[in-house]
Amino acid sequence: MASRAQLSQERSRLRRDELLAAAIELFAEGGSRAITHRAVAAQAGLPSATTTYYFESIDDLIREALGAHLDQWSRDLEALAAVEVGVEVDLDDASGFFSRVFAARGPEVAGLELAIFLAAAREPELRDGAARSMQAFEDLATRLLRRVGVPEADALAASIVTLIMGTAVRRQSGLYTEDVEARLLVSAIRSLVAAHAIGPEGVDRTLAELREAKP
Repeated sequence: MASRAQLSQERSRLRRDELLAAAIELFAEGGSRAITHRAVAAQAGLPSATTTYYFESIDDLIREALGAHLDQWSRDLEALAAVEVGVEVDLDDASGFFSRVFAARGPEVAGLELAIFLAAAREPELRDGAARSMQAFEDLATRLLRRVGVPEADALAASIVTLIMGTAVRRQSGLYTEDVEARLLVSAIRSLVAAHAIGPEGVDRTLAELREAKP
């Protein structure tokens, strides 16, 4: 049976986690300006003085909330990279795959992740966590590329992640429908994979031929 002290510690940990989750929810709605002691406590359904008990300042609360979110994102990506992903990956039908991903994680989710990543990257204390998250993302891309038979996939993963992050930015504008975004992303990925397959010398030859053919 847990002691009274252990129960108190667990209750304290749960309250702290509730405050961090509430801060992220408010961040999603209005950015860091939406995060105040009163707003976070109200969002968590706790007394208004609760946040000042657990966090010295709003800045501390924001940093810890963003850091905790990044850490969880990194763990999720690392877990995916460490096991066989439960979907078929085929470059010939990748548009459907990304359409399903986009449907499950709409532009608002992508926008929140981008905002959290950028906010964390600007904080010296969180920059290492942002770098770990990006590394976990590249590791997952490496694994997926290997599953479709791309050799030396780790050398290509960073470029693929750059494309995905750029697509996440453009999705915020609503310039294209989600299906079109999926097709554009897949087309860009296929081009990168093809360039990777023919190697630097092949790319150089192709570019030279284009220059020679230029009127």
